[in-house]
Amino acid sequence: MLGISFVANNLLLINLLGLMKTFINVKNMRVLLIMLFAFLSVNAIAQNITGTVKDNLGEPVIGASVMEKGTSNGTITDVNGQFTLRASGKYPIEVSYIGYAKQVFSLKGKTTFSIVLEEDANTLDEVVVVGYGTVRKADLSGSVVSISKEDIKGTPTSNVMEALQGKIAGADIMMGSGAVGEDVDILLRGSRSINGSNDPLFIIDGVQGASYSQLNPNDIEQIDVLKDASSTAIYGSAGANGVIIITTKRGAAGKVTVNLDTKYSISGGANFVHGMIGDEWYRYQSEYYRTKNGEYPEDFSRMFTSEAIQQAYANNQWIDWIDEATKGNASQKDVNLSLRGGSDKIKIYTSFSYNNTEGLLSNENQTRYGMRFNVDYQIRKWAKIGASSALTYTIKNSRGKNIFTKSLTAFPLGKPYDENGNINVDFIEGETSPFGDEMENQYANQTRTTYANVNGYLEITPLKGLSFRSQISTTLNNSRNGQYIGEHSLQGVENGYSAPYAYINNSYGYSYLWDNVLTYNVEPLKGHKVTLTGVTSWSHGQSDYNNMRASGQPLDSYLFYNMASGITKYGVKSNYSQSQKMSYALRFNYVYKDKYIASFTTRWDGASHLASGHKWESFPAGALAWRVSQEPFMKPTKKWLSNLKLRLSYGVTGNSGGMGAYSSQTGAATYSPVSIDGVLSSVSQLVSPYGNPSIGWEKTYQWNYGVDLGFFNNRISLSFDYYDSTTKDLLFSRTLPVTSAITAWGSPMTTWQNIGETSNKGYEIQLSTVNIKSRNFQWSSSISYTHNDEKIVDLPDGDLIAKKLFEGHPIKTFYDFKYAGIWSTAEEEEAAKYGCQPGYVKIQTVEQFTTDENGNLVGDGGVHTYSNTRDMQILGSNVPDGILGVNNTFKYRDFDLSVFAMIRYGQMIESKTIGWYSANGNNQPKGTDYWTPENQSAYFPRPGVASTTGIGSLKYIDGSYAKIKNITLGYTFPKKLCKTLGLEKCRLYATAYNVFVLPFKSELKHTDPENNGSDTFPLYKTYLLGLNVSF
Repeated sequence: MLGISFVANNLLLINLLGLMKTFINVKNMRVLLIMLFAFLSVNAIAQNITGTVKDNLGEPVIGASVMEKGTSNGTITDVNGQFTLRASGKYPIEVSYIGYAKQVFSLKGKTTFSIVLEEDANTLDEVVVVGYGTVRKADLSGSVVSISKEDIKGTPTSNVMEALQGKIAGADIMMGSGAVGEDVDILLRGSRSINGSNDPLFIIDGVQGASYSQLNPNDIEQIDVLKDASSTAIYGSAGANGVIIITTKRGAAGKVTVNLDTKYSISGGANFVHGMIGDEWYRYQSEYYRTKNGEYPEDFSRMFTSEAIQQAYANNQWIDWIDEATKGNASQKDVNLSLRGGSDKIKIYTSFSYNNTEGLLSNENQTRYGMRFNVDYQIRKWAKIGASSALTYTIKNSRGKNIFTKSLTAFPLGKPYDENGNINVDFIEGETSPFGDEMENQYANQTRTTYANVNGYLEITPLKGLSFRSQISTTLNNSRNGQYIGEHSLQGVENGYSAPYAYINNSYGYSYLWDNVLTYNVEPLKGHKVTLTGVTSWSHGQSDYNNMRASGQPLDSYLFYNMASGITKYGVKSNYSQSQKMSYALRFNYVYKDKYIASFTTRWDGASHLASGHKWESFPAGALAWRVSQEPFMKPTKKWLSNLKLRLSYGVTGNSGGMGAYSSQTGAATYSPVSIDGVLSSVSQLVSPYGNPSIGWEKTYQWNYGVDLGFFNNRISLSFDYYDSTTKDLLFSRTLPVTSAITAWGSPMTTWQNIGETSNKGYEIQLSTVNIKSRNFQWSSSISYTHNDEKIVDLPDGDLIAKKLFEGHPIKTFYDFKYAGIWSTAEEEEAAKYGCQPGYVKIQTVEQFTTDENGNLVGDGGVHTYSNTRDMQILGSNVPDGILGVNNTFKYRDFDLSVFAMIRYGQMIESKTIGWYSANGNNQPKGTDYWTPENQSAYFPRPGVASTTGIGSLKYIDGSYAKIKNITLGYTFPKKLCKTLGLEKCRLYATAYNVFVLPFKSELKHTDPENNGSDTFPLYKTYLLGLNVSF
């Protein structure tokens, strides 16, 4: 209790210092903070030692660790590479820094030292976080990629995974929408499950399932991505789709470091096609008239008889609705303040963050406040306790998803606003404004979320090599969503209700996790290193929600705050669910002479939502590795070959995600009571899913073959992995036949079954190079490449056309008409055979067969009128052939420049923006290359054609693209200037994000294919200016 009180009192002092910040100058604050953490030291000090740590080029090494070996007494070097340490004199001094060889020396009466660290040819001593522990990079036998905090800095996003796009081989990260607060889509080594979950498992500071979207990127120390089964099997049922482990920053012994990072960004142009205006619109309408009437119109009045429209045309009252919708710039403000420090007993890291994001549309924004507090306390030499806590509060205002498409096709003449600047609902005769949601109190969609994650641990080491860690964590996630849709809003309402309509939903989520990890490291014989790990893990999750909706509100100003005012109709609903998991795991790691490595893991998982008798399953895995470069016969290659390691692994992982808490049981719902003989009785009805008493685990069986290479003291590092995985007993939501008599309201029900099989094969390349390294100039590069082939191997009833699932093809496959061009005038006679005319869409038909009088099959050669059922075929998939990411970093004196580009090729997308070309009299996408008798090589059909059958085929298009994702230029202020200002470091940087997009197809030139053809919220360029200060 005294220790806890001691910590609490000092935390209070830290908070008071934060309040005093505005009244004292930087130097005074720095002195006070140093005094505070000096006060935390409890050991008697024998003498002061000072020194400077530099690299072999004479540059100071910032953040090097200077410790009394075998103790927790230590410090780190400052921005000048200098340190001061109060040493007992009983122990030698150890100096270390990642990428450099450690140096250990005795004091021998000296108090001043000058240390030069040499580059470590064996950077494989770096520690990588794996499941329930850490391991030297040299001893890794699985496929793991580590990402440092440096790879995240400078990206104008509050979503940490978006910042890693294209930087992790094997990871497919896509930003599908430019809407505020939207999340990314993440796949590791492709999709495996059809109806189950394909999401990787996220672990933050040991907490499984923690939300990375709530995490402040500035709090991250390291990210480790576990991809193969031998690495992920320790997580059993949760590891089938890969594991992403995020470690946040912790406190460190030594003086307090205060870091302030602030940045502001604004948007450039949105990557979204505009509607036609001016001469382009007039030409299109003239062609439309020509098709319908056989000749061009004599004047404008032949096309539009409305005097209001004619007058607007004469007065050049053109409206670019997309421009009007995005008048303001999207912007983002970020402020992050952190404190880090401690003594040999207690180490603290705390941070405070503020983020405000304004979207492209008015009243589309998000504000988030966050804080984190991490503490570690050494009770005894053999016992340590600690805690991590994070709290965020978010207010998000969203907009409807059809604003851009309504603006794209809206009539482009008239007055969008009246003299007072208010929206003209009827901006011109016969047309309604696409800005109905912009009108006061006509649309609201607000979500308030409180997220808290707290975990505490106890770690004891009763014997040398033996450690036990017990960690308990809890996560709370509460939110309230309120919506209002007025009569002028563009948004639809729930079936059975009408505008005005209000809705409010309250949801509450709770989860608890208790992990116990026993680890024993021993070297029974010289050169034989053994690590044994035992794990127990219990998790409990529960959620409930209640909501209400009502329509007929008399006043729009009530929005969703006065539900009782809905006088037309109202409804209420609530729900509760709970699930639990229990797990046991064992792992055996063996390293012989730092050359031969073996790892074997098994885990037993039990899940409450699976059927009785099928809840438990085991998931084994094994891996072998050989560090060939350590063999004596490899000595002649040491000058140029620093590392050569071969890896082989096999493992089984499970998946039970995607199912609800009670999916193994038949659902039932109770509806409004009815009167039976004067007595009110409830009406119940079965609802999907229908219970399956044998539903169990989906399993993935994966082989992984890897090689790690290092050349020229690891200035060139290369990792190559080939994987081959098969997923069996797929969690498949199957529609039961009506003949089974198992129906709900007369419609077929669904049930979960373990049927079907998928396959994923591919290879990954991760390359890092130090191209030039001199005293004043450095150039380094990193390249990642991913190739994945996925397909459905087996389905229970063969191809399922209704669900667009086909054996031999990826899960996400497009099935529709296949575009073959536009019929030309020279093909008029041939076109007639298909029921078409010149200017119509030409599709590739499928040959149909009939039986003649002799019973023989006779084909029509594909010559027939287009059929919506017989002529559809498999077109392709959005699974790319390859994803390439290239990052180059340059440093010259105090300047740094990084450029990150990526290429995604060999994928098909369904471009819904292209799909808005309709060939009718509505407004059309700007720049459309449509067919005319004078332009017969066009991609789009003729305006005004009588039949548009097959026009949907135009939107399926090669979505390959190249993109310069990120350019960052930074300047670190000279040390002398920083010292004068009382600062340790000051860096100013500017970033251009999404700055250049090059679609491989010209039809996509006004869009960004990264969003997979979405027509809701476009992606856009962002320009950022940031400042990072440490003192």
